Amino acid sequence: MLDALTLRVIAKDAHFLVVNKGADERLDGDFEVTIEKALYRDFPDVKKFRWIHQLDFALACKLFREKRVQKEYLAVVRGHLPFDPSEHIAQLQAAAAAASKDNVASRGSIPTQCTLSKLGWLIQDTEEIERLKTQHKGSQAHQRDPAYPRGVRHGPSLYHMEQLQLIRERDEKGRELTEEERKVIETRWRDLAPETQEPYKARGKRDRERFMQEIEAFLDTEKDKLRKKRRYDTLGTVESADNEDKAPSEPVGYVFEDPIAEPDGDLFRMQIGTPAVPGKASSTIAFVLGHATYNGEPVTKVLLRPLTGRRHQLRLHLSHHGFPILGDVTYGDPDDDAQRMMLHAWKLWFMAPQEAKTKYGDLYFASPDPFEAIVPNKREVTTITYQRQQQQQKDA
Repeated sequence: MLDALTLRVIAKDAHFLVVNKGADERLDGDFEVTIEKALYRDFPDVKKFRWIHQLDFALACKLFREKRVQKEYLAVVRGHLPFDPSEHIAQLQAAAAAASKDNVASRGSIPTQCTLSKLGWLIQDTEEIERLKTQHKGSQAHQRDPAYPRGVRHGPSLYHMEQLQLIRERDEKGRELTEEERKVIETRWRDLAPETQEPYKARGKRDRERFMQEIEAFLDTEKDKLRKKRRYDTLGTVESADNEDKAPSEPVGYVFEDPIAEPDGDLFRMQIGTPAVPGKASSTIAFVLGHATYNGEPVTKVLLRPLTGRRHQLRLHLSHHGFPILGDVTYGDPDDDAQRMMLHAWKLWFMAPQEAKTKYGDLYFASPDPFEAIVPNKREVTTITYQRQQQQQKDA
């Protein structure tokens, strides 16, 4: 019954109401008990509630695409994922080498790693490459690179190029053109019959597909160059050539970058990209917070920071690497009997411009950790730069 639903309000002011929704609580819809109905029950003075940001719904919202929000999640996954990614990576590399020796396909892919002090660079670089891929073009510096892909030639351009080629052959080589070729030179694109334009349009479409593939590959190469330059897996700042004086206990995170695709005929369950269905670039950062057992089975609590917003990204990345989220029957064991899917929206920070801060105030929100009793934290880690910015303002 609705009376049994107690709202867990994180923050409330004249503009916003932030609610920590329970795992099995419906937000809205044609159901007897929903968060929306409880809101109207508890706040009868509000005429209309407008959902502006559902943290566990439609990750790829406008604010996320525009990089104006930072999010962190908590998850409990099956298995013991090592605190140090290098241990796990070494195990995967050894398994891949053995599989290759035996001519057996290895399972999954191998993640990379990033130290906490280099995370800012990784996020900045990943978001910039993602932005360029979305725009289907490189930066001005990229476009000066001789290796940069040739631009797209559309149907009218291809027709005009053919006209110029015929003119050069006539004027420079003295070749006598056929009547049909002379007609090509004399006829403007807009005067061509639709059936005559169609082959040029088809060639233009193929040329666009060629460019899309080449710009994707070019930007992937640029990302690899940045990875080598930044050395994300080393301690200290980017400028540090020698890291021996840095504390070895700095947290190191996993970087999962498997592309995610939406298979035909299945609008709910996503899949890791393949050569046939490449998918879109996807990046997830994961820091191990602690280990425990659940019903006698090993489990790990991880902090998750999505850098891209693909559907089911966190769930699919973890499952693909052999550590499905506890209770996730879609990407894990369909017979999983956990009490809930143990993925929780933990922290949210809207990086608002100054005028919005003046009007709305602080827009950083954090919810309690619902998994503390299951897996206690062995260390504290955050990837959100809110606290750092607040400290810098105090020190200024």
